[in-house]
This record gives sequence, structure tokens and C-alpha cells, in this order.
Amino acid sequence: MIAVMQKWLRVLCLSVGLAICLTGYASAQTDDDTGLATMEEFLPVAEAPPPPPSLLRAEQIKLETFDSFPRGGPDSIAGLGDWWLSNGKICVAVSDVNHHAGIVAGGGTLIDVAHCDRGNDQWTYANILTGLAKETAIPVSKITTLIEGDHADIITVGEGDGIRQTVTYRLRENGEELEINVQIERIGEGRPVQMSGLFTLYSQRALTPFSLSSYIPDATLGFQHPAIDRNKVSSLLGGMMPSDWNILVGADTYDSKVSYGVQLGSAELIKANGSRQPLPRFLAVFPDYSLHGWMTRPLWFQSERLTWLSLLQNQFMDLEKGEQMLAKFKVLLGDRADVASVTDQIYSGPRIRGYANNFDVSVAVWDQDDRPVTQGRVAADGSFNIRLPKHVQWIKMQATAPWGQKISRELSLADARNDSGRWVFRKNGALRLPRDMPMSLYFFGFGNTDTPEFGNDLLGFTEQGLSLPGMMRRNRIDLAGVDSDLEQVNLPPGQYRVLAARGLEFDVKEYLLTVVAGKTSQLPIIPLKRIWYGGDWHSADLHVHSGASFDSVLPFDERLRSFVAQGAEVLVASEHNRLIDQSGLVAALGLEGRVQVITGSELTGMSRTANAPTTVGHSNAFPLKARPMEFAGGTPAVENRALREVIAGVREQAPNALFQLNHPRAANPIDADLAFFDHLSIGKSYDPAQALDSVNNGSLLLPDPVSGFRDIDFDVLEVLNGAEFSVYSQIRDDWFSILNQGARRAATGNSDSHGIRSVVAAPRTYVYVAASDNQLPLDESAFVGAVRDGHSFMTTGPFLAVTLRDDYSEAGMGDTFSGRRGELHIQIDAAPWVSVNTMTIWVNGEVYRQLKVAVGDHKVIELIVDTDSYIVVEVSGDPGAVYRALMPDLAPLALSNPIYIDADGNGEWQAPKIMN
Repeated sequence: MIAVMQKWLRVLCLSVGLAICLTGYASAQTDDDTGLATMEEFLPVAEAPPPPPSLLRAEQIKLETFDSFPRGGPDSIAGLGDWWLSNGKICVAVSDVNHHAGIVAGGGTLIDVAHCDRGNDQWTYANILTGLAKETAIPVSKITTLIEGDHADIITVGEGDGIRQTVTYRLRENGEELEINVQIERIGEGRPVQMSGLFTLYSQRALTPFSLSSYIPDATLGFQHPAIDRNKVSSLLGGMMPSDWNILVGADTYDSKVSYGVQLGSAELIKANGSRQPLPRFLAVFPDYSLHGWMTRPLWFQSERLTWLSLLQNQFMDLEKGEQMLAKFKVLLGDRADVASVTDQIYSGPRIRGYANNFDVSVAVWDQDDRPVTQGRVAADGSFNIRLPKHVQWIKMQATAPWGQKISRELSLADARNDSGRWVFRKNGALRLPRDMPMSLYFFGFGNTDTPEFGNDLLGFTEQGLSLPGMMRRNRIDLAGVDSDLEQVNLPPGQYRVLAARGLEFDVKEYLLTVVAGKTSQLPIIPLKRIWYGGDWHSADLHVHSGASFDSVLPFDERLRSFVAQGAEVLVASEHNRLIDQSGLVAALGLEGRVQVITGSELTGMSRTANAPTTVGHSNAFPLKARPMEFAGGTPAVENRALREVIAGVREQAPNALFQLNHPRAANPIDADLAFFDHLSIGKSYDPAQALDSVNNGSLLLPDPVSGFRDIDFDVLEVLNGAEFSVYSQIRDDWFSILNQGARRAATGNSDSHGIRSVVAAPRTYVYVAASDNQLPLDESAFVGAVRDGHSFMTTGPFLAVTLRDDYSEAGMGDTFSGRRGELHIQIDAAPWVSVNTMTIWVNGEVYRQLKVAVGDHKVIELIVDTDSYIVVEVSGDPGAVYRALMPDLAPLALSNPIYIDADGNGEWQAPKIMN
């Protein structure tokens, strides 16, 4: 009987649950002495399940645990020695004290932010600017970690100018955001602290900013920003908005997407007695960076926006000893390349849904007061479901298709899930693209048809009302002649002019295309005719970027495709302050024997320190060996070093590497930091009319006390740069100036291309490397040696063959000719679409002869000199209609490297030394 009751009770407990069993036990409990067991004996023992293991991590990356850190994404640079923070959802990296990152010398910088399981890091750098200038930023001297309770922290501490700065990066168990607390405390005497802020870098719109104010909705600008002139107070005031959210939309070019929402939630002054006062805060957004800032003290006269009086008062602000400021930030991550992936986490109002018949559509939303609310991309099935703020009652929506068609609607919100209906875009036609033929196809609208735009991010970013296209936006499709090439492209119905091009060595063919809705067309494109055969002359671009640079969003496989489409051969991968070996992708794409990748880095100075008061500009070093486990791939150190120290560091790491001084002049004065000759690291512009040892230029000759290297000891000078083409003649004169004084440096010409919008390998450098079969890959050391010795010419179209001859000898570019008299032979060639009309012969930087020329000319010039000299040949032309269509920012130009003349035949070349 007892056994039966026990069995029945167990079945009942399992069937109806423990709560009923406990209730039954309470009511059946007796005090009699029947000898029956109490109910408690029949209940199963319920043990609380163990808590799941914590996923919180806060530690330094070490060799023994390296493989446990899920690093990944185009901008992921953390390595051994850096600091890792994770809660299993969000993974964050902070650079070590000695790992310089961003615009401030030193470490402790937020360098990687990603979803742990997606490997989607597109974060670049975020520096704390105490004093709102990179010169006044407090360097980090100590980094620690802490795991306590439900959170894990990385804590950075630095001191300077009587200020202690403590930054805490915090992730909570199961949390969805990164918290950043910035504490700035006055501990001693030092320069005043007037403003401070968080500087977030995303050069060339590697991320696209959407500004949002949660406390003053009228301050929300979305993607429509004013142009801010940093040199004008009124312009700065107009751009310092009372906004707290800066939503940084990631690129849509990668398989794994991300966006970031950065909020300055509060800033307050904590006085020595513990009382707290809120501080004025603002957000200033630029196309290349953003600044979340706050003032040190409350304003005399409170206002929603900063005024002239605010800035006047700011001049007298400072922390008193014992006072501190506390600014609280948070960073949200979205899993799409749109604003809504972040604002869906911020807003708590109704949703708007709909469906589009194209899955590449972007949907923008404004509220009843015409203020930007959000922007989202549709899902793979064309649907969208976007959350809105609580205050919204009526919205205006605009959906944009990749070909520019827009559909607008206005809706009143009725319930929690509002249906905007079906968004039907017109039916396009298609063009089947050629297979197995490398080329670039340029599309131009004909008649009433608009010129198409491929790679439009559909975000509508503007500055002062003007659209600023991203680096992927172009009217060109690149084909490498491999299986992974795009098979067809969709185009709106209409008529198009199509140019098929293959780079500088090939002819261009023109086709007329009619696209009919719903139909697939095909052009009778044939392989393009090669006009010029280089033989031992190999085309190279020694300055090329991809998405591994902090200012690019171009996947490297697409970079290779664009490079091969332009008929170029040797690509030097020069990512900013990062080493990454991309050569494996050549085989993966089936491009072996058609392109050669050399690993390098563009050593990019961004901080201002005592050793480099105005940075060290930009320089390329290659070939270098990437070390994937190290910070930034093991790139040589740059910051807080003079250029001579950077050169010494490269030589120590790779003794045979070539050091190229990049774009030494900047077309835009605001970019002077990147151009070494504009500041020489000390704030003095190089003066080509003065001697190298003059007071103005003398810093170039100062030897490093340890290595002996000087700033002038770079190997080659980038005289022709695609991004700085307008200052070519100034850089050429700088080059002549240093040649005249014995600094025998070869010149190069490179594209500096970051995206698809700018054509890669234009300009390019043709390098003479004798090889038995002229096949790729070339011997790397022979190639680098030829570049260093100047056996090369640079061009945006024309081709040059230049030799100096007499009855006994012949010398080419980079060689030395012995004797006072010779015949200069110059052969000029070019594709039919490249115009040439002028040739200039320079001797010692002075015009020796200038002639009218044409493509196909072979000129022979008698050359007579009295002393050791050098000869440089330049040809140029005016861009015709086809040239402008292919390379709108350039003009036909070619420049030879010098032929040196040993006039007295003593075996030594002496510089002209014609400087005053």
C-alpha cells in the first residue's frame, strides 16, 4: 500500500508540477502517529541548476591564449600585448601603452569594436582629447583590467599638465552596449583645460555619420551636415550641435555588416565638496571625423546651443585642484549597414513596415516636423520593419533604389505596427557582361538617359547641401577575366554610351547600348587591341589602398579586380600603419601570373609631439613581412619619432626595404599634416630656392644620434600622386632642388587610390627589370633595386624611351653617362586616346629645350654640358573627351627619372650645387 502511494505521488508531481506537490504536502501533513512516512520523503530533491559560466573577459592578449580571441573584420588590428574585453556578444580591443593608434601618440586607444561571432570590426580609432587638441591629450601610462560582479573593465590611466585622466571601458554580463566613462581630475598645476572630447576617426567616410539629438530634436541633422570651417569661429559655432548620438553607418561592401551608435549621455563637473553640475555638451560632425565635446564649467547664461558668449567664457574655464569631470559614453552595435540597426535599440515607439520589389533599396524616414528619424535597408526578401520614436505621429518616407529612382509617401501612424504597403520600383533591363576578358566598362547616359551610378551607398550624405559621394560610387564596372567577375549588371531602360578600356597600354572601344525593361542585352565586345608592349618595362603602382586601411572600405579582392582591369602588373599594398599579406588572394582569384602583390605599409604620422611637432607626414616602406599576431601586423613604429627615426626603424626591421616619401605637398592646406615638405615635421615649409643646409631646410640634414640617419635619407620621392595631381609641378621643383644638391633620389608616380571611384594605377610607374621571360612574379629584390636606382618613368598615359648616346656608350634612365657631349634620343608613344603635344628637357632643373611633339615622334637632341649634370624629360598633353571620361582628375603627363652625366669622366658624379 505504501509503495503504491509513493508511486502515485511521484507520477502526480511529474504530471502537474512541483507547486501542486508542495501544496498537497502542506494540506496532507499530519501529527498523528500512524507510522506512515511524511509527504516530504516522496518529493524529488530539487537542486538549483548551476549558473551558466560567465563569458566576461578582460585581459591582455598573450601568446599562450592568442587563438582564443575572436579577432576579425577589415579594421581589426589588435595583437599581442593589446587588451581584450568581451562578454561573449561584444568584443573590444584597447591598444597597449606602446602601441600608437589614432591622432594621439601613445596607446590606451579603443581600436576594435565588433560582434564576437561576426568578425565585423569596422571601427577605426577613438581618442580622448583632454583640452580638445591632439597636442594637449593626456598620454596613457598604465592599463589594468577588472572583472567584478556582473561587469568586466579595462581601465587606462595617464597623467600630464597637472591632470589625471582615467578611462574605463566596461561590458556587462549579457549587456548590449559598451560603456565608456572618462574621468578627468586636476591634481596639480598645468595648462588650463577648457574643452574636452571624444575624437572618432573615419577618414574618407569609412563610416558615415548620422547625428541625432534625443534631448533637442530640432538639433538632429541626420546625414545632412553643415560645412564646418575650423578656422572660422562662426562656422565652428554653427557646427557644434546640441546632439548626443552619433550613429556611424558601416560600409555595405563586406559580407558581415556593422554600424555603431555612440552617445555622450552626460557630462558633469564634480567639485571638491562632492556637489555635481551638468556641463554643456555638443557634437561636431565632419566628413572624416566626429567630435563629442563638453566644456569644463557650466555656462553663465544657459542656452540650447553654444553662442559667442559661450566661447568667450570658455577661454576662462579650467578645473580647480580637487575638481573632476565625468563624461559617460555608450556604444551600441547594429548588425546591418544602416541607421535603423542602431535606432531600433534606442527608440521605443511604434514600428513601420513595408515591402519593396528590390532588395537593394534604402528607406529614409522623417517626422512630422521634417526632422530626420532613421534610415534602414530592406532584407533579402525586400521587407523592412523599422522602429520609430514615441513622439512620432506622422512620417514622410522615401525609398531609394540603386539606380537613383525614389518613391516618397506620407503616412499617419495608427497602431504599433503600421504598414506602409508595397513599394514597387520600375522594372529594369540587364546587360550580360563579357567573360574571360579583363577590362573596365564605363557607362554614360545618352540623350535623356542619366549616367548610371554603381556602388551608391544610398545614404544621401551631404555637406552644406552638396552630395558627397562615397569612394565606391562610380560609373564603371571592372572585370579581371576570372570566374568571380560580375556576370550581368542591371540598368534602367534607356540608351547608353559604353567605353571599354584596359588601361594605358590598350586602345579604347566605344559601343552604343539600348536597354529595354525586362530584357537582357549583350554587347559584341571584343578583346581590346594592345598599342604598346613594354617588354622588360613593368607597370607598377607603389601606393595602393584597400579596406585594410582605416580610410577605405574596398575589399582586397575587388582591389585586385580593378588593378587587373587597368592592365597593371605590380601592386604595392600600402595600408595606413598596418601590415597585411594579401598575396594569397591572387591565387584564390585565379590571377597568378597576371598580378604581383608586394606587402608594404604607408607609415602615417598623425600625432604631434616634441619629436615631431607637426607629424612626420606619410611614407611607404616595402617589401615588409607581415606578422599577423602582432599589433597592426607588425608595422614599424611611426608616432613620437622624427622621420629619421622612422627610417631607422624600417632599416632595422627590413634592411633592404625601400623607403618612399609620399605626396610631400598637399593640394588642400587643411591637409598639411600629411605632406612632409609642407612642414618638415617642425612647422617650416621646405624652400626649394634655399640650400639644404640653410636655416629653413637644415633639419633635413640633422643626423639621428643613435642611427645616424637623416630626414633626407628616404630612397625615392613620390613626385606624381593621383590624389595630389594639382601640385605636381611644385613637387617636381622640390625634387630638382634636392637633386641639384646631391640628394640623388629617384622619382615615382602612383595613384594613391583608396576606392573604386578613383582609378587605380593612374598615375603608374614603369620599372625596367630585365627578365628571361618577362613573366610574373618578378624577382622582388631586383624590382625594388630598379625602383631605388631610378630605372623607371612615371606616367598618366604617354610612354617614354630615353637614352643618351655617343659613339662609345649609351645610358638610360637611372644610369650615368660619361662625357660632355651626346645625343639624347627620345621616343614618345601613347594609345590613340592619349594626347601629347609638348616635350620639355630639363638639365639641372632648368629648361634646356622645349618642343612641340606628337605621339610616335622620335626626337634626337644634341646635348652639351660643361660640368656634371642630370637630364630629365617631361612630355604632356591636353586631355581629350575620351581621356576625361576615363580619368577626369588627371591629364596626360610622363616624367623620366634622371640620366646622370659624369662630364669630366672621373667616375664620380658631382651635384651641380647651383643653389644660392
